[in-house]
Amino acid sequence: MKATILSILSIILVVILVIGNIHWNIRSESPLSTIHPTEGANTEVENKEQYFSLDYYMSFAKSWPDGAQQVLEEKLTDKQSFHILLVGSDAIGDQELGLVTPLQEALASKYDKYVTVESITYDETSSDYVNDNEYESLIAKKPDMVILEPFLLNDNGVVDISTTLMNLNQVIKETKDELPNVTFIMMPAHQLYNAALYPMQVRDLQKYAESKDIPYWNHWEAWPDSKDPKVQDYYNTEGDKSKANEQGFELWSNYLAKKLISI
Repeated sequence: MKATILSILSIILVVILVIGNIHWNIRSESPLSTIHPTEGANTEVENKEQYFSLDYYMSFAKSWPDGAQQVLEEKLTDKQSFHILLVGSDAIGDQELGLVTPLQEALASKYDKYVTVESITYDETSSDYVNDNEYESLIAKKPDMVILEPFLLNDNGVVDISTTLMNLNQVIKETKDELPNVTFIMMPAHQLYNAALYPMQVRDLQKYAESKDIPYWNHWEAWPDSKDPKVQDYYNTEGDKSKANEQGFELWSNYLAKKLISI
């Protein structure tokens, strides 16, 4: 009887050892048992860095001004980010509804982390902007490119266009004194239906930009004509102020994205 019990116990012990050995082998072969759980993620990052292509990113910037392309190439060579700053009145919108969020998404999809964009708004006239030295907040951001909507709607009927352009001159001079390699690009605010003075101001802005060899991005090309009542579907009016709505910002931001991303 005693011998029988010992035999049974011996069999049980052998079974336990076999099962334990099988379990250990399975655990050792499992990828979850590795002592480096982030190895795969690290390898992916390393591969992305390893296959970094200057030509790939530069191919999207073919429509950029030459100076901006040169700075972008220098930034990419050092694997640093090129920074774009949108500056204007409340007409350019905000993170919730405006230009900056769709542009951030579009740029990230092509340039990854190497081209960034943010916005600064100021809802007074261009004269107030200069008198309050608000351009200092622009300079503090150290942008490589400034896409400027120079407060034309705020100046409309308040500040003469000649004064607006003088203010614009000062903003550019003060900025370039501190950031000599910065690129300025001009653009108007949204289109308006059947306006009288505003289109004249915009034409003068375009002539000014051309005379100074400053790129002028005329996104009005993407809007219905100012004489077409359908243009009113793309902005909202409250009192004497107006602002692009979701449809309007979609037109506007798509135009800018195509300028910033050549495909």
